[in-house]
Amino acid sequence: MFFTAWADGPSLPLTVQEQPQQGVLPPASASKSKPLKIVSADKASRSGQDVLLEGNVEIEYEGYTLKADQIKGNLDTQVFELHGNGLLTGEGDRVEGQDVRVDFKAKVYELLGAKAVVTPARIQGQTTGPFYVTGGKVQMRQPHFHTVDGTITPCDLDHPHFSFDARDVEIEQGKKLVLRHFGLEVFGKRVIGLPYLYIPLVDDRPRYLPEFGQSPDEGYYVKSRFITPLHGEDTWETRADYMTKLGLGLGGEYNYDSRNLLGSIGAYTLTGQTDTVVANWKHAQRFGASRLDIDARQQSNNYLTAPDTTIFNGRAQLTVPSRTGNTTLGYTRNSSNTGAFGSVSQSFSAGDTRTFGPGTRTNFSATWSDSSSSNSGLVLSESERVDLRFNAQQELRSLSADLLYQRSVPVGQSQSFSAASDRTPLLTLRSDFRRLFGGGIGASWPFRFETSIGELSNLGGDRITRMTFLSDLNRSDKLGSQLTLDTNGLYSQGVYSDDTAQYQLGYGGTLRWSFGGNSSVRLSYRNQKQFGFTPLAIDLAGQNDAFQFGADVNHGKGWRSTLSTGYDVLAIERQQTPWQIVSLGTQYRGKESSFQLAANYDTFNRNWGIFRADSKFNLWGTGVAASVRYDGSRAVWGAASLQVEGFRFGQLTTDAILFYNGYTKQMEAQQYSFRYDLHCVEAVLELTDFRSGFRSGRQIAFFIRIKALPFGSDFGFGRRGQRFGGGSGGFGF
Repeated sequence: MFFTAWADGPSLPLTVQEQPQQGVLPPASASKSKPLKIVSADKASRSGQDVLLEGNVEIEYEGYTLKADQIKGNLDTQVFELHGNGLLTGEGDRVEGQDVRVDFKAKVYELLGAKAVVTPARIQGQTTGPFYVTGGKVQMRQPHFHTVDGTITPCDLDHPHFSFDARDVEIEQGKKLVLRHFGLEVFGKRVIGLPYLYIPLVDDRPRYLPEFGQSPDEGYYVKSRFITPLHGEDTWETRADYMTKLGLGLGGEYNYDSRNLLGSIGAYTLTGQTDTVVANWKHAQRFGASRLDIDARQQSNNYLTAPDTTIFNGRAQLTVPSRTGNTTLGYTRNSSNTGAFGSVSQSFSAGDTRTFGPGTRTNFSATWSDSSSSNSGLVLSESERVDLRFNAQQELRSLSADLLYQRSVPVGQSQSFSAASDRTPLLTLRSDFRRLFGGGIGASWPFRFETSIGELSNLGGDRITRMTFLSDLNRSDKLGSQLTLDTNGLYSQGVYSDDTAQYQLGYGGTLRWSFGGNSSVRLSYRNQKQFGFTPLAIDLAGQNDAFQFGADVNHGKGWRSTLSTGYDVLAIERQQTPWQIVSLGTQYRGKESSFQLAANYDTFNRNWGIFRADSKFNLWGTGVAASVRYDGSRAVWGAASLQVEGFRFGQLTTDAILFYNGYTKQMEAQQYSFRYDLHCVEAVLELTDFRSGFRSGRQIAFFIRIKALPFGSDFGFGRRGQRFGGGSGGFGF
């Protein structure tokens, strides 16, 4: 656990506020009665809308369960009072108090002498375990949970190992746990008194707790983050690190959060020989319905990702919504300077999206972009351009119309400029048999049509007017209880202004035989040919004449096998092997264990390729996952990985991941996590050793954490946050 505190002054008496606190009720239970239902009561009386119940009272009302020695209420005002051993339960919450007053109409309650359990469901899972609150007054006001003059602890023992005795405790969903004027009690003894404690309720990296460790590039280190509350929801976060190889690291970040503003601005620097400076600004602001977003980051000699380099990445966007759509304005800039080499790119953009009536939509965008690179003052490349795009769509009863204008315009002496994506303009009409003739014919013969006319550009920049017509069919027929035939066909015709033309024919189908409940064998064929000539690269389709075969057999009880291959008829004309790669696989998936084996045979090189086996099982309460890969073409065991999770010996729990690279003949990655259970807290030791890649080397970290608080763990992740053990030999589940 990590906290920020102010220095403790003279002890202040904790005064009890006389006015009861109010709060929103916990969520109702869907299984409880909404009308008043008396489950039990020794004595019950009613006068008009007033109800009085005494002795072992239990009722259900408005989805809640209420218990007390005495309950009285009014069905008109929906106000109920619980006296003596009061208990209120909703969906997941349990609140106890000597006296409880509930206003179901206003959805608020008041209680004194409270004992409550704050479950993870109450604060949307932002704690991994419950907190126990006793004494004082408790209120719930979404999204806050408050207790006044009470004690809070994650320890469920009658005499907890530690607890916080605070004048005010606030838990806000997804944000924070705040204790004001509190004392930390360990085994019933007050060991420290501080006026403020702030614990972020975030499951994220970097962790908000001090870390001690060692890494090759930083040496031995201690890293910490301090949070100081400011006005309202604003906070100031201070970073203080010390690394024996890099020196002292200092930083700060101002986080602001108000009704129309949300963001953070901060900087971090190293004061040693490595003059690293990193600054960032994230900002979101609302102007009525409009929104402004800014995200900027400046890095200078970042020893982690870009040493000896200055990098800037920034973007800003203004979004203005309206009744019919929205308008956006944006700017981006990215620059990098390493020694004598430098590059910069920037762009301004404007966009507008509109909807007119039920069937008309428009989209417009314009972007000016500029990029250049240089070395020692010599310009290596330079480009400046304007990209325009307008698209309008109209839905009619029988067809859809689409108008597209898209053009790229060079500005000045731009290098490597291409306008091959230009459409100046292009009109497309689409329809199908269902829209033209209704669902009967359309379902039996699902033909689709498309025709277009427009001006496009080829790779040489020449303007070409193109007219096209396309029709395709996709149909599925049931030939029997186990046999299905899917057929498809395609005809496409293109005519061009340079007196050229082409057409394309395609047809194919898939015959599928299903058997044994969930098994199948399928044979597919696809033939596609192109005739004539097209000056446009986007219309090139090539030829295809091939079969595909596949089988998926369910053996039952979680076990199945697969086989797939192909046969290329055109490969015979090229004097190549027509048979395609053969893939084989089998897998078993049970409740607590899984296994899969995959292999492929390379028909071109006439040898076996990759064999891979993955397994996952539970052994005496310990999760184990293992994977191996054999490279048949090189006759070498390519990789092996092992993951052990939750191995428990007494109070010690161990997790481990190992990854062996067979090509380099070394243990490429190792990671171990040792957690010693201290009931409501645990001591954690993490060891990581990467032999290659980003920030290779060994790293050791140790910390103590409260188990009920969220925790961001590095276990199973590499230096850049990527999962390791996957890819070449990792886990397939």
